[in-house]
Amino acid sequence: MAAFDLQEQEQIAEFKAWWAQWGKLLIAAVAAVVIGYFGRYGWNAYQKSQADEAAAAYAKVETAFKAKDAAKTRAAADEMAKDRSGHALTARAMLLAAKLAFDGNDLAGARSALEWVIANAKEDEVADIASLRLSAVLLDQKQFDAALKAIETPKQEAFKATFADARGDVLAEKGDKTGARKAYQDAVAKLEKDAPARQMIEVKLSALGA
Repeated sequence: MAAFDLQEQEQIAEFKAWWAQWGKLLIAAVAAVVIGYFGRYGWNAYQKSQADEAAAAYAKVETAFKAKDAAKTRAAADEMAKDRSGHALTARAMLLAAKLAFDGNDLAGARSALEWVIANAKEDEVADIASLRLSAVLLDQKQFDAALKAIETPKQEAFKATFADARGDVLAEKGDKTGARKAYQDAVAKLEKDAPARQMIEVKLSALGA
């Protein structure tokens, strides 16, 4: 029994020595794991909360848009821009606000909403759509040079033909037939032979004459 007690005491002494050397490190490691787990859990919960709030805010914009209430749509979109300017849904909300403003002949309102999208959209295709719509607004205002500047270069390769087509429209309206023809030809060259837009652009080219 005494031998057992001695062996036990030696084991206890060894454990104490080990704990003195490694105990704090072990506690720190366990704490780091626990904190990391709950930190990730908390971050995921926060992200989900933010996503839910953004979706609810966008639903408010959509409701006003479907009711064709331009003022409420813009107000709800402006609220999103203030609270969550970096969220992808906010740029889409501003596109809806711009659409109703344009339909209501509020070109200044449409322009400001589209300029916001171009400046803040995180998705290149959304920014390109806004640039095309801004060009159309500026064309309606007879601001030809500004309309052309809005569609100089798309962010996405897929929009090159559409931008060239839009430049043709602006140049044709401006009275620059040579420039318009070149832009339309550029658009056609960038489109597949069976692309739906190709035939319409070719009609525009024919309308310009030789």
